[in-house]
Amino acid sequence: MLQISLIDETFNGLNSEHYKLTIQFLPDGFSYTLLDNVRKKYVMLKHYQFKNNEKTLDEINGILATDKLFNFKYESVRTFIFTKNITIIPSVFSDREKISKFTTFNFGEINSNESYECKAAFDSTLAFCLEQNIIKILSSLNCHIFYPHAITVLAEAQKDCLQKENCTGMYLSLLSGNAEVVVVKNSKLQLFNIFQYHSEDDLCYYFIYLFNLFQFDKEKTPVTVSGITQKNDSRLVKIEQFINKLQFSKPSSKYIYSYRFNEVPKHHFSNLFIMPYEDNKR
Repeated sequence: MLQISLIDETFNGLNSEHYKLTIQFLPDGFSYTLLDNVRKKYVMLKHYQFKNNEKTLDEINGILATDKLFNFKYESVRTFIFTKNITIIPSVFSDREKISKFTTFNFGEINSNESYECKAAFDSTLAFCLEQNIIKILSSLNCHIFYPHAITVLAEAQKDCLQKENCTGMYLSLLSGNAEVVVVKNSKLQLFNIFQYHSEDDLCYYFIYLFNLFQFDKEKTPVTVSGITQKNDSRLVKIEQFINKLQFSKPSSKYIYSYRFNEVPKHHFSNLFIMPYEDNKR
């Protein structure tokens, strides 16, 4: 998948002040979508696959300079950014002084990074670091609402916990070389982690370890997968040799989606749609 551009015929740039823009920065791609906030309908989805993962900032700047959609003014702009420099903190410990100590302890003093925090699901706070170059890009977009990408996996897990009694399962956002993982048991958060893997065996062994650690039933405990992947993905095929119940993520049912979005599997970009706009809290 190098590039997709799905635009509903009802999109009108003259109405951009009623559109909400959501952007996603991942290690191997850049995506964004537009929500018509009057009709509560998503009217556009675009994705750019990076050609050179070593020069992602250059590619992002190139996209912003050439894609005319970034010339419009929107009602709001929010961004989900992948970062491994992230830690989860129970809200009871989330005063600013303690968060600063946690961040320094976990990530050290990195002069090129900026530290932030945001509220997350399961009564928690996420402390995270972003590169200053990324912050400059966000400023150029007038984006003042931004989160670590992994917050979307937490949001999906909490959504299921609100809908199901004694919710138990694993939630996986499958990225290139990284996996964002959330484990829930009896509707309580057990684990939040970003795992770097080097092969499909590496990823599979980690999942088996987690299933054994939390004493999950390999036949019945669901694993909900999001990201640009498919049923015959060798990474998932390997996991399914040991874990039976893999299922794909679905976008939030709170909104309407353009019929054009049916041209790609729903789970490919479900992270863009999982977190309601009402949860935009910094």
